[in-house]
Amino acid sequence: MRKLVFLLIALFGSLSLSLLLAEGFLRLFPGFLPPERRQFMQVDLGNVGVEHPYIGHLQTPNAAKRLSGPDFDVVQRTGPFGFRNSGPWPSQADVVVLGDSLVFGYGVSEDSAWPAILDRSFPNLQVVNLGLVGAGAEQYFRVFQTFGQPLHPKLVIIGMFPGNDFWDAGQFDTWLRQGAHGNYMVWRNYGRFSGSFFDNPKKGLVSLLIRYSYLYNLVAAARAGRSADGDSDSKSKVLHLQDGHEMRLALADFDSRTRNGRPGRREFDLTVKALTKIRDSVRNEGAHLLVVLQPSKEEVYSPSPGVKPRDASGSLRTALTRLGIEYLDLTPTFTGHASGPPLFFEADGHPNERGYRLIADAVAAYLDSSLHRRNNDLHGLTRTGAALQEPPDKPASMATQSGGSE
Repeated sequence: MRKLVFLLIALFGSLSLSLLLAEGFLRLFPGFLPPERRQFMQVDLGNVGVEHPYIGHLQTPNAAKRLSGPDFDVVQRTGPFGFRNSGPWPSQADVVVLGDSLVFGYGVSEDSAWPAILDRSFPNLQVVNLGLVGAGAEQYFRVFQTFGQPLHPKLVIIGMFPGNDFWDAGQFDTWLRQGAHGNYMVWRNYGRFSGSFFDNPKKGLVSLLIRYSYLYNLVAAARAGRSADGDSDSKSKVLHLQDGHEMRLALADFDSRTRNGRPGRREFDLTVKALTKIRDSVRNEGAHLLVVLQPSKEEVYSPSPGVKPRDASGSLRTALTRLGIEYLDLTPTFTGHASGPPLFFEADGHPNERGYRLIADAVAAYLDSSLHRRNNDLHGLTRTGAALQEPPDKPASMATQSGGSE
């Protein structure tokens, strides 16, 4: 019995030492860990903002925090209330833009966020960026109620990202059902199991390992890259672009976060319900609503020849038309530019500076050529502020992307 106990202790000690050595090796040479996993582990919990009892969370107001990862190293600046607008908070705005991190401008400087570029495109107008990192459609509605309506805008733009908006809708609804305690973003990303570790030690331990262990994340990344038949490329893919850049496609994440984007699924129905509330609120303000559909890089870059990714916004476009909400689908615009320099970061799923610029230019061109033609009350909504001439036909990359009009 003594020999057996000694042997078990020796085996346990050897295994523990091996795991510690492997963990230490990965910390010394983190390049062995996939970039997306490194970026997740490097997130500063102090950058996830402050709690808000109605919206769930806001970015920290009047802050300048460094955001770094394998793809970028940028100072993230916020103004009053935590939104990305320089200068004092206005008493009125012509245009407010709602959305998540793609509207906020995650990964780039304030001037490179697409609402900021849109603001410079129309110098006679005040454009306010109300992008909230990690938000979904219900939070867009609550942000508009709290911060957008008091500005009495003429135009409200929602930057939808079907690549995770349905998933976010489900997460926020779960948080509400569980009592809506604390900072929603901390709960969503890191703390779903906090406060209940003793109720579910296994999940609590996994949560800690995901957050702090390089070795665990390496093993998890390897497992996530395998399919049932052993094909590692079926769920993740690294594309080698013509200009020498690489593009990492998170196919498994894209699949899991968009599969419920169709009628009858809870996440889809929650999203449509929230958009309906925004539509009604905007109409009551006498303003116009435009939804901009921003594609994910998994939709823009085909993982292999002849493979067409899922149309994440297909059912949403149908719902928007039924609701009488005008929309602009940027998927054709992005795919039309995919053969050029990269539009997204290599590992991170957000657009890079070129991608954000493409969104801004496409939205500005759409406003010039289509929206103003039917809304004479949006005075000055031109790039120069001069009287608008009859717009030309839509560019081919933007044609047939309008839904029903309000």
